[in-house]
Amino acid sequence: MNGMAVKSKAQDILHKVKCFILDLDGTVYLGGKLLDGAIEFLETLEKNKIAFKFFTNNSSQNAEFYINKIHHMGYDVKENAMLISNHVIIRHLQEAMPGKKVFLLGNEYLTSDFQNSNIHLVEEDPDVVVVGFDTTLAYEKVSKACKFIRAGAIFLGVHPDFNCPTEDGFIPDCGSICAMITASTGISPEYFGKPTTHTLQYILKDTGFKEEEIAVVGDRLYTDIALGKGNGLVTILVLSGETKLGDLQKSEIHPTLIFDSLKELKAYFA
Repeated sequence: MNGMAVKSKAQDILHKVKCFILDLDGTVYLGGKLLDGAIEFLETLEKNKIAFKFFTNNSSQNAEFYINKIHHMGYDVKENAMLISNHVIIRHLQEAMPGKKVFLLGNEYLTSDFQNSNIHLVEEDPDVVVVGFDTTLAYEKVSKACKFIRAGAIFLGVHPDFNCPTEDGFIPDCGSICAMITASTGISPEYFGKPTTHTLQYILKDTGFKEEEIAVVGDRLYTDIALGKGNGLVTILVLSGETKLGDLQKSEIHPTLIFDSLKELKAYFA
């Protein structure tokens, strides 16, 4: 298929999209650096009256933090446009485990989200252990989490990401912390961020769009792109973060479309 035919096919697919769900880390920015063309892409969607929301797995912060971060980068994000894995697991705890006692490994932002949602947080004898992307991780808390899980507490992970992309490379993420706990206890967690069905259902309910009307854009095969496995979502891989072209050769997960960045994707809406 020649270049013009490839572009035409991509435009046909993109033309049917009514709502874009955009990842943040490695897609809109890397660490504190805005990626070239990201804001221009958002402005293009606005101009074309195409809906979009952000969804980040990164539970080291909360929605308010990310709204402020993007604002300082030069774009005003509406409060209801920021979705995060924190909210997905909180909704599950509220609906499926009301009143359960929770031991949490997480930063102050995740802790605040749990407290504001009236989740019953405890330091001893929990029913549930929840592990987020805890950049304040302390060995004592990991040890307690393992003890509680061995004693029968349910083990939940906020999201499965092994690494978080930064300007200087990668740092261990929630999935890596959970893997350490699994290595010690022999028990694996149930996850709630991308690519789980928990997140898919959360997005569908929040946006009101059908699967085939939504495109998920992100830089990770096993979270962003895997969210489209077995359903009608369009998945768009950008090569501005964790995944590189060579990774596709050894992956069972493949996107609908691939672009170098949001800047390249924007050209298809000109």
